[in-house]
Amino acid sequence: MRGLVIASLLAACSGGGAPPGIDAHPGGPLCSKQIYDLCVEEHDCDTLICQPFDMFSVCTTGCTSGTIDCPMDKSGAKGACDNGLCKPIAPNMCHLPGT
Repeated sequence: MRGLVIASLLAACSGGGAPPGIDAHPGGPLCSKQIYDLCVEEHDCDTLICQPFDMFSVCTTGCTSGTIDCPMDKSGAKGACDNGLCKPIAPNMCHLPGT
C-alpha cells in the first residue's frame, strides 16, 4: 500500500507536461544558411556571402538600387540595398551551431 501511495505522489509531482523541446533555444532555431540568418563566415550561408552590418553579420545577396530588389526581412519590410548588398533591419531569429 505504501508503495502505491509513493508512486501516486511521484506521478502527481511530475506535472504530466511534455518535456521542453530539445531544439528550444533562447536565440531561436538553428540558423539554416538562409538570407538574413546570422553568420560568421561565407560557409555559413547558401549564398556564400556573409556581410557584417552595424550590430550583426548576416547571410545576404547582391542588389542594385532601383533594379534588383532585396527580399523581405523578418519584420516584413524589404531589406535595404546597402553598397550592393541587401541589409535587413534585424537578422532572422536563429542561432549558430555551438552558441
